[in-house]
Amino acid sequence: MAKRWRIRILLFLAVLGPGFITANVDNDSGGILTTRRPARQYGYSLLWTMIPITIALIVVQEMCAAWAWLPARASAT
Repeated sequence: MAKRWRIRILLFLAVLGPGFITANVDNDSGGILTTRRPARQYGYSLLWTMIPITIALIVVQEMCAAWAWLPARASAT
């Protein structure tokens, strides 16, 4: 039973991994410098928004990856 859960968790992480990495690629110095002023103004009060934003970015990246695998004829319909 524990082995089955371990396989499910590893499979979930294998599917989630590329989307999670790609969703966080945009965290560069320009983005950090841009978000410094609102961070000073609002502090940690908006930190909770990072969770739904990251989930949304993961979903979008996974959808884009799925579309990239479609043949041209399938996406034209």
